[in-house]
Amino acid sequence: MVTTPQFKPSLNDTRTPVTIVAAISKLFRRMFADTKSTIATLFAAAIFLGVIVPFLQWALIDADFIGTRPQDCHREGACWVFVWEKLGQLIYGFYPADLWWQVNLSLIVIVLGCAGAFALAQRYQIVGSIIAYLTTVFVSFEVVGGAFPGMTSVPVEKWGGLSITLLLFTIGTGISFIFGGILALGRRSKRPLIRGVCSVYVEFMRGVPLIAILFIAVVLLPLFLPGGAEANMFLRVLIGLCLYTSSYMAEAIRAGLNAVSPGSREAVYALGMSRWNGEKLVVFPQALIVSLPGVINTLIALVKDTSLIIIVGMHDFLGSTQLAMADVTWGNVLWEGYAFAGLVYFLICYGLSSVGTRIENYANRYRTRAV
Repeated sequence: MVTTPQFKPSLNDTRTPVTIVAAISKLFRRMFADTKSTIATLFAAAIFLGVIVPFLQWALIDADFIGTRPQDCHREGACWVFVWEKLGQLIYGFYPADLWWQVNLSLIVIVLGCAGAFALAQRYQIVGSIIAYLTTVFVSFEVVGGAFPGMTSVPVEKWGGLSITLLLFTIGTGISFIFGGILALGRRSKRPLIRGVCSVYVEFMRGVPLIAILFIAVVLLPLFLPGGAEANMFLRVLIGLCLYTSSYMAEAIRAGLNAVSPGSREAVYALGMSRWNGEKLVVFPQALIVSLPGVINTLIALVKDTSLIIIVGMHDFLGSTQLAMADVTWGNVLWEGYAFAGLVYFLICYGLSSVGTRIENYANRYRTRAV
């Protein structure tokens, strides 16, 4: 019969099992290990007790969540009933409620277009990807305006809310990436004229405030259009955002192109590939991995820059929130409105950052396996 040896602690073994008390004691010793650690711990505790705890009490413990009228907010905390009752205005602006399905359909179309363009780009069908994306952009724009048969036309003055922010972002992302990629290649061109024009454009756009570009797009753009042509406010704002964002996108992509080793390009020429195929199949995929953090940073900036369109008369998500807070029947709901708007912007930006990190980690693992 085989017996399993049992562990018997020796008399000289001074080790003690790790308990909760021991872990807490170790944590406190590290928090107050020296003068700097003690100051940092006390500062963090002061912020937690002075800011975070009162905010949580206002936002959750003493808040009102149930109701339909301003009179239902009778506690000392946040009035989240206001956000729920104004949610339609915050998302769709003054778009007619019975036509919200047009906005939803427009967002679905542009999301499917982005997914299809990305799938084609993964197969190196660059031209097809650009055509597919631009087609869905046109269809999405026409759907939200109600231009197709069976739909109701809605003037651009009634567009607004989170839906317009998402439309500006999704459309602006693709157009800025396409135009920025062209500018990045142009700044690396061997022809002085092309390189000079692209460089002047990028440096000019990066040196001018976005507000000035939006005013130029809204006021001066109609003067450059041919007779009879008309660009509504949404289209003017979109053009201004794309012209501005593409300059930053170009620099992010150009940094990735410059980081590609000369050996990759020499291998392309040695294989007898054309410059277009070499850039498409070899250089650009490597450059995008390197430039991905800069691209994501530019997209996050684009999300926040959409809030500036309120200056030229359009009401995006933040603008619709401010209009909702102006309703005097709800009293002073500034904290609730801005807190909700800030949370939505944070979730969008954090989601973009998480997606970028995930893509970057996947690309790094793929490069590691390839090596």
